[in-house]
Amino acid sequence: KKEAIYMEGDEPTSIVFINRGKIKTFKSNNDGKEFITGIHSSGDFIGYNDLIENSEHSETAEALEDCEVVIIPKQDFFSLLYSNRDVAAKFIKILSNNILEKEERLLNLAYNSVRKRVADALLTLQGRFMTNGAPQPFAVSREDLASMVGTATESVIRTLSDFKDEKLIEIKEKNIVIASTERLARMKRSEEHT
Repeated sequence: KKEAIYMEGDEPTSIVFINRGKIKTFKSNNDGKEFITGIHSSGDFIGYNDLIENSEHSETAEALEDCEVVIIPKQDFFSLLYSNRDVAAKFIKILSNNILEKEERLLNLAYNSVRKRVADALLTLQGRFMTNGAPQPFAVSREDLASMVGTATESVIRTLSDFKDEKLIEIKEKNIVIASTERLARMKRSEEHT
């Protein structure tokens, strides 16, 4: 937990496969303020964009909890990519999905209210913290949540408090439990049409 897998600005030498656990990726500005670019979990690959582009890591990857990762060296990854059509096709699909997710996130940041962005982030996190298809309580620091939605920590705290009062979520020992996935999702959709 809290250990860096790779750092922004480092030269990529491998890609990382998450075997177990959750990892956040983030960019930092000159003041050291973080903007979370993704929350990744078991079965995800990370660090491949920079490796494919042959550029420095554009973000830092850090364990949110105890994790087990598999490091795939650059040469092994490219050998597999060039020699196996199925692997190449899978990575094309991963890259395509990655672009669509980032576009959606940028639109979300540009046009949506803080309430909608927090609702969206909570639903995304719930999806990442599923166990055998069942939603689980999850812990996320208010600072990490704020850097996911691109707002001040105080705004996130106020929004979570409002959500709790509205019985959309419960907070138990720092863990967030979504009480009404449907109402949070409806909030997202209704604000999209206004």
